[in-house]
Parts: sequence; structure tokens; C-alpha cells
Amino acid sequence: MIAAIVTRHLPILFVLPALLILIVTGCLVAATVYWSASKTDIASVDRETRLVRRLVDDRIARITRDQLTSTTWDEAVKGLSAPVDSDWLDDNLGVWMHDYFGIDRVFILDGTDHSLYAMIDGKRRRPDAYFSHASLIEPIVKELRQFMASPAAASSGSPFFRRYILLENRPAVVSIAPILPETADGRPLTGSEPVHIAINFLDAAFLTELGEDFMILRPRFSWTGTIGAHEAAFPLSSARGDLGFLVWTVQQPGKEIVSQLAPTLMIAGGTILLLAGLLLLHLYRTTVRLLRSQAHIEHMAHHDPLTDLANRFSFEDYLERRAREFERTGRSFAVLYLDLDRFKAVNDTLGHLAGDELIRQVAERLQTTVQRNDLVARLGGDEFAVLRDFAPDRTDVERLAEAILMAIEHPFVLMQQHVVIGISIGAAIATEGAANQTDLVRRADVALYRVKNSGRNGFLLFEEGMNRRGAEGASRIAG
Repeated sequence: MIAAIVTRHLPILFVLPALLILIVTGCLVAATVYWSASKTDIASVDRETRLVRRLVDDRIARITRDQLTSTTWDEAVKGLSAPVDSDWLDDNLGVWMHDYFGIDRVFILDGTDHSLYAMIDGKRRRPDAYFSHASLIEPIVKELRQFMASPAAASSGSPFFRRYILLENRPAVVSIAPILPETADGRPLTGSEPVHIAINFLDAAFLTELGEDFMILRPRFSWTGTIGAHEAAFPLSSARGDLGFLVWTVQQPGKEIVSQLAPTLMIAGGTILLLAGLLLLHLYRTTVRLLRSQAHIEHMAHHDPLTDLANRFSFEDYLERRAREFERTGRSFAVLYLDLDRFKAVNDTLGHLAGDELIRQVAERLQTTVQRNDLVARLGGDEFAVLRDFAPDRTDVERLAEAILMAIEHPFVLMQQHVVIGISIGAAIATEGAANQTDLVRRADVALYRVKNSGRNGFLLFEEGMNRRGAEGASRIAG
């Protein structure tokens, strides 16, 4: 009888408690899974938001960096002397900046804020075209002039103001910098200097380029900041308030995994503990993959995908840090800008695959010519740069340039053919008068410009007195 009673009540004595234990355990596992997935998603969104914000900030700051390469220049000051040569402004401060840097609009004002020049969408316009923009830009110009006239401007390097604005119902970035002579370092500013205004729209083209360069999924702008379930956003703010939000699709592996496994967890109630263990293992592997993916994104943000060299973003960041070190320690360094000669001919005759292989081989040869602490970067296309970490004198830089010229002059084997190319090199050494990033980049670029105009396949080291129009007194190593 006792056995019959136990048998009859077995579901109550054993099955029900076991079932309750399984249900409670399953609920705890489910809660743990959901919590882990949510934490994984939160961490993923936070990391990606910080990364995307940094990439966007750098891309926008590049507008000012590009602008400053031409606004602190003796020739620019001369070019604004009466009578104003509009063709010269096209070639150096206006249309050229659209074609070379992608600047959408450029305006130049004299010391009394009278418009001297206007460029819109790559074409010169009447100077009075500025006045349709004036209501938005004048407050920023006024703020910059007040700053330039203040004592703080003397220690600020090359002064500039950069702001978000809403222009023609489109978000845009305006960067304003005074046009100063190269020898103006240390001189007090009056606030009445001519100013250069560069405007870039943050439009579909900007977002497309941003997404392609940094693997950002489906970037878009939103006026309200409303985002979907798998999106993140941050605001673009100006003095007048938020102009809108940059929105993009983020990786959220946690929620995706839970939604896929929830039916399986309900069906497999009897094996929920095993499934929970498998799920935790799967979450662990997913987290590892996420971290690897994040590391890959970080790597892609700092390296060129074709050659795995440092990219422009990484090069400029390292150059800025090296310039600050120079200010502290005085340990000199050098910047070399390199541009391949006859690269287009290789692309046209052998095809883009051969061109890509040539870029990879050039990158390998460059890395064999530099020292351990030097940085080799691909800036884009057939342009490279080398940051010589320690350059005690010009002889060291000349030896490096000669080694690069000798390395490149040997034939390359592409598509079972021997191909001979050349390379043009412009260099600048950090000195007390030109230690900041903008000066060095501009000087190396000026030297490279002269090499390419004087026959290519050679080396030129920037010296004082040299400018884009040409000056004497620099050494050249024939390649």
C-alpha cells in the first residue's frame, strides 16, 4: 500500500519539484542570458559609438588641416594684394581646394569683411555670392577676429574657428582661418587680417565616403535623433543648438542570438541546463568574435587595407604626437612625402590588378629601407609618406631618400613582365621654426611639388626661402 501511495504521489513528490526546479533554473538561465546579451550589446554600442565619433571628428578636422596648408603662406598674402588676381586665387585657394580636398565652398574676406572671392561647388562665382551666407558666417568671423585681437591668440599657433552650421537646410561644417605670412609666428595679430572660409556639407556623399573608408554600416542623418532597434546616434551640435544626428547601424549580437534561440529553449525544457551551458559557451564565442571584429575595425581605422601600412589618419596622429615630443625634448625628426612616377601608365597598360600589386611591392620595399622606429604610411592612391623618427641632420634624410630611390629603381615583376617606375620625394626636417604638424606637411608637400615639376624621380629637401612658386637653395638627389 505504501508503495502504491508513493507510486500514486510520485509526480507530486518528485516530478513536480524537479519540474519546478527546471523551470526556476530555466528562468534564471534565461534571465542570465538576456542580461549577458544586453551587457554585450551595451558594450558593443558604446565602443562603436566612441570609435565612430572619433572617426567623424577626425574627418571633419581634416577640413581645417587641409585649409591651413594654404592659408599660412607668403604667396597667399601676396595674392590678396590689390589688384586681386582671381585666376591665382582659383589655382591656390579656391577651385583648387575643391578639386584637391573636396571643399564645397570657399569665400575670402578682407580685413573689413568685404568679400574678395567666392567659389561654389568647384566654380568661381561673383564675390557678392558670399552675402547669401553672411548671416550664418559673420558671427563666427566676428568671434575669430575678437580672439585674434586677444592676448591668447599669440600662443595658439595658427588660429582658426570651426563650427557646425545649418546651410540651405543642410548640415555643414564651416572652417575659418586668417590668411597669414609664413613669417608671422610670434607676431601679435590685429584681428583685421583677411580670412579664408571653407565650407563642407555633411551630405550623402560625405556619409558614403565615411562608410566606405571606415566600414560604418548604413550611415544617415536624422533631424530628430529617432533610431531603430539596431542603430546608434550622436548629435552634431552648434552654438544655436543641435543640427541633427548622425545615425548608423551597430552590431548587436546579443539580442540577435537570444531571438534565434528562444524557441529552442522553450521546446527543450527538459534539457534547459545543457542548452544554457551551450548558450553561455556560444555567447562566449560570440563575444570573442565581437572583440576580434572590434580589433579588426580598430586596425582598419589605422591601416591601409591594400598594403597594411599606416593610413593617413594614423600617420597624422603619430606626426602630431611626434611634434609634441619635439617641443619637449628637441629630438629632431623628418617627414618625407613620396609620389610614384608612371603609376598611371602601369594601370592603363596592365590593369588595376597589376597596379594594386605594384603598390604592395612598393610598400614592401619602403619598409625594408627605413629604421625600426620609423613609420611608413600610404596616404592614398600612389602617395606614401615616411616619418623619420630621428633625423640628426640633413645627411641622414638624404641617405634615406637615396636608399628609397635605389630601392624603387629596380624593376618590378608584374603579370610576368618587368616594369620600371620612378618615385618623387619631398622632405622637411622639424626645426624650431617649423615643428608643428601643419608646417612640416606643407613644407614636404612644397618640396614634392617642385620635384614633380622639375622632371620627377628625384628628391628635394625643403629649405628656408622655398615656396610653391619656386626658390633656390635646395639639394637634389637624382633617381
